[in-house]
Amino acid sequence: MSDTEEEENSGKVIKITLVGEPLTGKSSICNRYLGGSGVSWGGTQGAEVSAAQWAGARPPAALQLCDVAGAALATTMLPNYLYASDVVIFVYDLTNLQSFEKLDMWIKSIKDIFESEPKKPLMALFGNKSDLEHQRAVRLSCVQKLSSEHLLENFKVSAKTGEMVNTAFSKLIARVLGVKMPVEVAAHRKSTDTQISETNAQPPLPSNDATNTLIMNRKMLRKIQRKASSSVCCVQ
Repeated sequence: MSDTEEEENSGKVIKITLVGEPLTGKSSICNRYLGGSGVSWGGTQGAEVSAAQWAGARPPAALQLCDVAGAALATTMLPNYLYASDVVIFVYDLTNLQSFEKLDMWIKSIKDIFESEPKKPLMALFGNKSDLEHQRAVRLSCVQKLSSEHLLENFKVSAKTGEMVNTAFSKLIARVLGVKMPVEVAAHRKSTDTQISETNAQPPLPSNDATNTLIMNRKMLRKIQRKASSSVCCVQ
């Protein structure tokens, strides 16, 4: 990345918004990416915001993850939760056909929201629970058709095992920043010079995804949370 690109990206906060039906694992995916166990108890109310840094850029890029409740599709708050999103991730449970079929409504609603916006967010499709591939209820051909029709980046992930979670986020963030994927991410190999630290400074749980390029620190968390507190996308 050039010096000019570094200066442009240094003050940028990348907002990633996860949407989809209830119980598809949006909160668990966020929890896993932030260094947790990938297990989240209880449903999301409104939208929950988390903050972090991505170490795949130089300097590290500030992130804001907005986890939107599955019930938000039927509310007038959805445009507020989506405000200023750089990435929108549509999450479905690959063992639950209905969660996939409902994505048509999510995609249409969100495209309508951004129709008048000059800058459209990067959109992606996450099929969660890849660890339950033997229970798959969503045909791969249907997933490929949907992703092709709406030009969605397509990933199969597992919040439970961590499979592809960090890699998928890294690819999307790199696309937004216009930077190349870090070598260790592109090669899918283990790296000892990357780390995850949770907001409470507890040691991270192991992940099967070998490409952790996420760094959490309290200073950045406070900075972004202050910004989030004045944003329309905050916990309701």
